[in-house]
Amino acid sequence: MTRKLLVLVAVVAMLSACGADSSASGGAVVARPLAYSLTGTDTMSYHAEMEVEMSITFGETLRRLDPSMPSTMSTEMSMGFDTLYSVAPGPEDGTYRVAMTIADIDSVKGKVDMGGRSMNIGDLGGSDLRTAVKSQMPEFVYIVDDKGAVIAIEAEGTTLDVEGLLGGTSSAGFSGGQMFGPELPSETVTVGDTWTTTFEQEIGDAVIVTEETHKVIRREEKQGRDTWVIRTDSVTDAYTINWDDMVELFAEVGGIQNVEGMEEMPPSFQMAMRSSPSTTTMLTWLDPERGEAVAVDVLVNMAMTMEMGGIPGLNGSFSMDMDGYTHMTMEMNE
Repeated sequence: MTRKLLVLVAVVAMLSACGADSSASGGAVVARPLAYSLTGTDTMSYHAEMEVEMSITFGETLRRLDPSMPSTMSTEMSMGFDTLYSVAPGPEDGTYRVAMTIADIDSVKGKVDMGGRSMNIGDLGGSDLRTAVKSQMPEFVYIVDDKGAVIAIEAEGTTLDVEGLLGGTSSAGFSGGQMFGPELPSETVTVGDTWTTTFEQEIGDAVIVTEETHKVIRREEKQGRDTWVIRTDSVTDAYTINWDDMVELFAEVGGIQNVEGMEEMPPSFQMAMRSSPSTTTMLTWLDPERGEAVAVDVLVNMAMTMEMGGIPGLNGSFSMDMDGYTHMTMEMNE
């Protein structure tokens, strides 16, 4: 049962689970409309580097359930990989159908500290492991508009209506959608201009609100291109998701039976995930002429508390506090 609970925690964490600077030299920057344009593009390739750090503090009740459980655990993981995007026209004018696959994994490194006992896993980038990790990565298809908003996602044959779900791609810290940057404005902008976007997501009774501020902070050469650097600061309000909300969410994405162990939870099981306000900071190097994101740098911070109860053999409930971040960079392969 303890192992299944840890699987549940990992799944929930992943679901909850990214003044003006002076412009570079090169002449005056004229206000212009911004849009993503992939017309005539068949494939795009990016190299990504991702690092994740997470610390977990377990409550005393969980240790009574499993005396071998330490009071704290921290993990560090880094991975380098190439992503390939196959681009096709979308269902409507101004939209694109973008299929993302993992083309290659360079390395996977990790470190685990459990109750003060540290284990440096080292480089796990052997060919067998890379093949295994790659095989577990399903193809995702993103339907996006020319402003960068995610309209829908297809995963393993299931279409998800997620308009606003990701808060534009700037909040999609784990989505792979960072081949696009922020949702772009409808009006013309230039260096120093700011615009805002607000998104709401409903999961059961929970309403998750994300507010984003975007600013063109400078003009900069990147990979020989004249790019505009856009800074996005995103704040997601605190929220609470309970077990019934999670069951409803999984029902929308193919059924809770697809997550190992979760369908075996007893009827008395209860869970609440309480997320503190979280922040995402993103820099996007946008080529305004070609409508392409040349590079993206995303930092996502998160902190939450998991509370669980109604478990046979355990009197009362137990909790665990999680705090961590994910940092990912993506740059177009030349």
